[in-house]
Amino acid sequence: MGGLFVAGCLSTNLKLTTVKIKSIITTGAGLILLAGTQSSLATTGYFALGYGPKSSAMAGAVVAAPQDATIAAVNPAGIGAVGNRADISLMLFSPIREASLDPRAVGGSFEVHDKSSRDFFAIPNGGISSKINNKLSWGLSISANGGMNTTYSRNIYDETFAVLGAGPNAGLVPKGTTTGFPNTGELMIDLGQAVFAPTLSYKLTENHIFGISALLGVQYFKAKGLGDFQSFAQPGATDLTNNGYDFSYGAGVRVGWLGKVHPKVTLGIAGSSPIYMTEFHKYSDLFAENGGFDIPASFTAGIAFRPVSDLLMSFDFQRIFYGGVNSIANKGPVLGSNGRTSIPAGQGLLGAKNGLGFGWNDINVYRLGLKYQYNSQWSVSAGYSWNDRPFEADQLLFNIISPAVNTKHATFGISYSVDENSEWSLAYQHAFKETMSSSQTAFGVPGSISMYQNAIEIGYSWKF
Repeated sequence: MGGLFVAGCLSTNLKLTTVKIKSIITTGAGLILLAGTQSSLATTGYFALGYGPKSSAMAGAVVAAPQDATIAAVNPAGIGAVGNRADISLMLFSPIREASLDPRAVGGSFEVHDKSSRDFFAIPNGGISSKINNKLSWGLSISANGGMNTTYSRNIYDETFAVLGAGPNAGLVPKGTTTGFPNTGELMIDLGQAVFAPTLSYKLTENHIFGISALLGVQYFKAKGLGDFQSFAQPGATDLTNNGYDFSYGAGVRVGWLGKVHPKVTLGIAGSSPIYMTEFHKYSDLFAENGGFDIPASFTAGIAFRPVSDLLMSFDFQRIFYGGVNSIANKGPVLGSNGRTSIPAGQGLLGAKNGLGFGWNDINVYRLGLKYQYNSQWSVSAGYSWNDRPFEADQLLFNIISPAVNTKHATFGISYSVDENSEWSLAYQHAFKETMSSSQTAFGVPGSISMYQNAIEIGYSWKF
């Protein structure tokens, strides 16, 4: 390991920052977010696959096939097509994540492996829509945009570094040995995001609807156990890790179009700007741009086809621009040509504008959805999605705490109309287990991360 890394870590003594008092209103909003969206939505990167059970059951392929008032979270034009209604849902989400680093490659006697201890999360979504007149409609969606959460009882970084620091005596280091550096206990990050989308739609003609949403974002973040990376922070850095929860707020815009171009064919397009967020001040020495963590922009286009009146088929293409947010897109540490952990060319220390990040790229997402209306009360839906992986194997080290390796999802759902005004929906989604491995991580030893997911979502719709 590099001398800078060892010397910096040995000499660091992190100090906790003074807690900054926020206004009652913003703190209250943040606490509601924290209580209601404790999530780990590492699906298409870390964006949700769908919003509400009807969307989730079709793998999120709804930009041209609006199902309910949560469509404002995808295509604001859809608000003008779903009528007067309110929809609420709750998802029980279970991601199973594992990670390892293997210092046996440099003489150690054991692999450092752990499974994230938090396996279940409750995630709410909801929306309301109403007609103002024959042309104008308004709506509001409240959605858990995404998030990341991992909690390892073993600090995979620290136990590995303890072996690496032992040099020729690596094989004598007992399992569970730590370095003793500050802030290297339990290893975890917790990121949650909620987006409030007040929406207006306008029916230009009977077949063409345009919509616009203001995107009001709230997010929280907490990190623990990252003290081993203090030597990659700027001199005097105190806002790197173990500073409790911090909240961030911001705004953006989404526009969309829904067009019935044929009696059997509808097209949809929607684009979201970045949601420009305030900085995470408690983690200004961790994220690039002094704690910057904007919510990325995205673009979605799709087609919905009804070959017969009872069958709906849809296909969506989505592009998520993770590469537009420095704290997400900047490269993390790599293994240098000298065999030491190094900062890649073009990147700087943690917290700087070009500071180290997770090395995520823009990704493409492809979604297929089917819905069959069996009779006036029952319908069944199914879907499948596949997407690019947001990072490469050389970026595995930092992504141990954000192991978004899943690229394939299958979904299924049913809906039952109690009467003409109320409906219940149930959806299931599964992300197939995938593993990413590297023979030489930035620590110079092999490593791997893996994950699979299951989720069940139940929702109620009231039409008025």
